[in-house]
Amino acid sequence: MSNPIPQLQPILSGEQAFRAVLFPIAGIEEESPKTPEQWLTETELTEYRALNSEKTRRERLASRIALKSLLLRDGIIRRAQDVSVRKDERGAPHLVIYEPDTLRYAEMACSISHSGPYVLVAYSPQRRMRIGVDIEHRTWRLMMLRRKFISPNDRMLEKDDSLGDAAVLWTFKEALSKVLGEGFGCGFRTLSCVETSPGNCDLTDADGKSYIGRYCWFGRFAVSVVYDMPDTLEPTGKGPFRHPFFARIRRGWQLRKLRRRHQASAASAHTAAPAAPENKASASSEDA
Repeated sequence: MSNPIPQLQPILSGEQAFRAVLFPIAGIEEESPKTPEQWLTETELTEYRALNSEKTRRERLASRIALKSLLLRDGIIRRAQDVSVRKDERGAPHLVIYEPDTLRYAEMACSISHSGPYVLVAYSPQRRMRIGVDIEHRTWRLMMLRRKFISPNDRMLEKDDSLGDAAVLWTFKEALSKVLGEGFGCGFRTLSCVETSPGNCDLTDADGKSYIGRYCWFGRFAVSVVYDMPDTLEPTGKGPFRHPFFARIRRGWQLRKLRRRHQASAASAHTAAPAAPENKASASSEDA
């Protein structure tokens, strides 16, 4: 059974390094008890049913639906069960994609964040790339916490919106903490963010390593994506993601379609072909 792809809101579209979308948590059809079974693998379904909080269950299901819908729309998978969202020893999520034509598995980086009615998800096709996302509502609570996360080295271009700057800086630093795999333990004041152009930032961790940041506003929500760019991207072929892994997947699908089409045409031609006339002379000689 094919999964109907829900409405997704693209975020920071046009980036080659990643794909990110927003998905409303209320978009889950809770009245349908089959919704989790349609989108989750057996392992994911077991983890989902083990959650006690209804809010956590809704956020978990929404994030998986959003990620898998994005992969379905991009043509990376054919079924929701072809990909599983796993977590490493530090709790950071990543994608494990099954390719039925080659019977192999591939891993890709992904990141998830929730705030209010939205879930933000992103994934990257680039190998060895780490990615982190965060979404935060514009609230005065951040101004009360600013001494705990704003560094003297932070620089934002907007000079007349301290609340907006605080929201963006918080999302950038939380997204970077996901890239580092340390969460709040990394110390947000040790991370610095410098906006080089509107929506683009250079981030630096405590060891001086640099990262790339992109942000935008969705209503009153600040949305940020942070990633560490590998030395070289791996573009091949056409499309928004020109990665060899995706090219092999699509090529396998196309070959299988061609084989099925050829088999169907051969079967129909065989059925429509007239029977050959019986050669009585040769038949009698064979019997002899």
